[in-house]
Amino acid sequence: MASIVASKPKIKLDRLLYTHYQHPNLPAAHKFLIDFGLCVAQQTPSRIAYHGFGENPCIFIAEQSPDGYKHFAGSGWLVTSREELDSAVKAHGATQVQTSDLPGEGCFVQMVDPNGIPLRLYHGVELRSPESQPVKAQMPKPVVLNTWNDKPRKGDFQRFDTGPTKVHKLGHYGMVVDSSLFETTVDWYLGSFSLARTDSLYDEGSGKDVMTFMHLDKGEEFSDHHSPPNHVARSFAHHSSFEADNFDSQLVGHYHLQQQGWTNCWGVGRHLLGSQIFDYWFDASGNILEHYSDGDLVNNKTPYGREVAAPDTMAVWGPNVSVAFLTTRMEDIAKGPAGHPPAPVMVIV
Repeated sequence: MASIVASKPKIKLDRLLYTHYQHPNLPAAHKFLIDFGLCVAQQTPSRIAYHGFGENPCIFIAEQSPDGYKHFAGSGWLVTSREELDSAVKAHGATQVQTSDLPGEGCFVQMVDPNGIPLRLYHGVELRSPESQPVKAQMPKPVVLNTWNDKPRKGDFQRFDTGPTKVHKLGHYGMVVDSSLFETTVDWYLGSFSLARTDSLYDEGSGKDVMTFMHLDKGEEFSDHHSPPNHVARSFAHHSSFEADNFDSQLVGHYHLQQQGWTNCWGVGRHLLGSQIFDYWFDASGNILEHYSDGDLVNNKTPYGREVAAPDTMAVWGPNVSVAFLTTRMEDIAKGPAGHPPAPVMVIV
């Protein structure tokens, strides 16, 4: 599989746009997403598209489930040129080019990964101009911090609005994949797209990787530590992760979600790999969505890291990882922390 994929030209990705979920109760899902900090970009009776305060016109799609069960319906990516869509069709077996009806429009092709999870590749999407949007969706004022040795904020007070977190963009999503497909899946993503490994965790007994983080390979240009999918055992979306305006906005949103009665999955804490401050929540359907802030940036000069999977590779500080985070089952919240679990088999982009 790896040698076959490697012989094909890689599709050059510009950015991750959105993830797409199907919900058994769309109105309940919508209520959570508004409390989470997303803004409606487009709405029909069966599908709602959302944006943040950034320039991406769509960062999340919630759709009515066709069968009463929740489903992960894939992701959307922006490519660097129209030629990349043609390459996807000719060399990678993508569908023919189609016109998009999502916010920003443009055109797309669709591919399917080794786990049967669809990806749509877009070109010609019209980006948002955040400064021209309603106040709720405009770019927030940057937070200036005074530290012990540097106090740039003089005579200017810190004041924050209550309510949902201000969400900038979709940063990454994590996929749990069957352990038998882990290496095949990683090879497929790395061989098909302009992605590179950032970090991996491996099982000390077998020596095999159980978690891989990948980032967009833009040469010397910096990109997020992970922005494509990350993978675990069984094939499903583990979580989608959204960048918050800043740590204060993230914490304000944490307490807002708590006050609205939503279920905290894990957090607040700081990850080791990627350094993000994380905060994971269950939505109305039982999917996990994350707010994060202060993540690392990497480029082609950043060394690839590989280390043993251990409890302290999950977080630097914060509560012990919950059983529910590992199983992705909301009902497992009652089981509390997981103690010293192995890392799940996961690919994160």
